[in-house]
Amino acid sequence: MAVSVAPQAEIVRRLGGDRVTVDSLVAPGASDEDLSLSPRKALALERIDLYVKVGHPAFAIEGRYIDPFLARHPEILVVDMSRGMNLILDDHGHEGGDPHVWVAPQTVAVAARNIAAALSGIDPPHAAEYGSNLERFLRDVDRLDSEIRARLHGGRRAFLVYHPSWGYFARQYGLEQIAIEAEGKEPGAVRLIGVIERAQREGAKVVLVPYPRESAQVLAEAIGGRTVTADPQSADWEETLLRVAGALGGKS
Repeated sequence: MAVSVAPQAEIVRRLGGDRVTVDSLVAPGASDEDLSLSPRKALALERIDLYVKVGHPAFAIEGRYIDPFLARHPEILVVDMSRGMNLILDDHGHEGGDPHVWVAPQTVAVAARNIAAALSGIDPPHAAEYGSNLERFLRDVDRLDSEIRARLHGGRRAFLVYHPSWGYFARQYGLEQIAIEAEGKEPGAVRLIGVIERAQREGAKVVLVPYPRESAQVLAEAIGGRTVTADPQSADWEETLLRVAGALGGKS
């Protein structure tokens, strides 16, 4: 089976165990925009029995590459892991909303239920095993949620991000992400001044970046804060969420 991004692959492995082999089309650490469906990738996809889509309408690579491929291969079962979620569909940083549904325990739990149901559907003899894996995974997600809340307790409620990929995390925990980019473009001087003034007004002291960048360090110094590297597309999504929570809570 296959998925679009690395965090999805880790969730599928937790639910499927040794019974699944899963490939991610976008490599860990790469951008969504890095995907191109090469002949080699297309050939590999033709051998899968299940594709797990992110499913958000703003996740452009699926509409551009995956949906046309799947339309030509109706024999491949498709599961939309976002089905049933309260999606963020209006976000100034993303055309059509925020597709990063895997950055919050609440939405991950919904995705896990959708994926487990799909696994049981293609492999009914082992449905009970997938059900047990799901229950175990959901308990782990509940523990993750509790740990995040503990780390956030007493911390600052606002934070800066270059690209607004943390909308679901912010929504679940009552936080405010302040985007530095404007519709995917580097900010100009006027916007930077506005971002700095808003960050100072709201007490933001953390700048989240997927990889180190000098401009983020300059901005962090301007608000008397610091940069924290946290890639929302890391395969180790649980550790990434804990790192973010610790940084915002002042505990890391």
